[in-house]
Amino acid sequence: MKIGILSDIHEGINRKRTGETILPIIRNWITTNCPDVFIIAGDMTSKPQKALTLLDQLQKECPGTKILYVHGNHDVYDESSLRAYETLLQFPGNLGNGVVELNKDWAVIGDGGWYDYSFGLPKYTTNDFKKGTFHDLTWPDKTYAHWSESDQDVADRYIRKLSYWLEKHSEQNIIMVTHFVPFSRFVEVKGDPGWDFFNAMQGSKVFGELAEQYKIKKYIFGHVHKRYHETYNGIEIICNPLGYYPHEWTSASAEEEITSTIKMITI
Repeated sequence: MKIGILSDIHEGINRKRTGETILPIIRNWITTNCPDVFIIAGDMTSKPQKALTLLDQLQKECPGTKILYVHGNHDVYDESSLRAYETLLQFPGNLGNGVVELNKDWAVIGDGGWYDYSFGLPKYTTNDFKKGTFHDLTWPDKTYAHWSESDQDVADRYIRKLSYWLEKHSEQNIIMVTHFVPFSRFVEVKGDPGWDFFNAMQGSKVFGELAEQYKIKKYIFGHVHKRYHETYNGIEIICNPLGYYPHEWTSASAEEEITSTIKMITI
């Protein structure tokens, strides 16, 4: 079984900046390479209804491939992020709807997730991270994402849901998917307080603890806009975000960047 993987597509921003269409390039890759499954690990675009429309369109145009998806932080930018989350659940391949069994041996378990400041620098307080502002910079989620709970409570809700599914399917080989980061190994520390402060908003160490506890085989995530494919603590780690044009791309062409970024694995 072949599985294609991509995250952090940011369709709207990249389409506007490059002047090139993004979704048809992904569609063409899928129809050419014919993966059985294609996993999008969050940040399709900003705003939930637009993300849902793009996901539905991609699945309609690629009927031979099962599109699976978890939301990113940009996908739930809305006056109510809970309402945005529920809107995105209308996509049948949203992993927040439940476990997807690929065959009797393999299952995909995931949801978008959130952050709980567990990757934050100890010199700052929870209130500092809650405000999300360092000098004159504010983390965009603090402006555009609106949950009725604290960040930690939102993250805990995802953790409980994932824990339940992982326990139920603990006898299978698991591919775990979140948008947010599971291990501090993949949170870049630069020694620049203006960068390192915002690492608190990268994910939760509990996602990684769950992955280790249930001995998952592969972990797919995004969010950090840096690409990884390695084995860490016995888990195959795949993080292959498209990221933002131009400063996070290595190609001038959207087609070249997208086709070189998509990862294909086989189980």
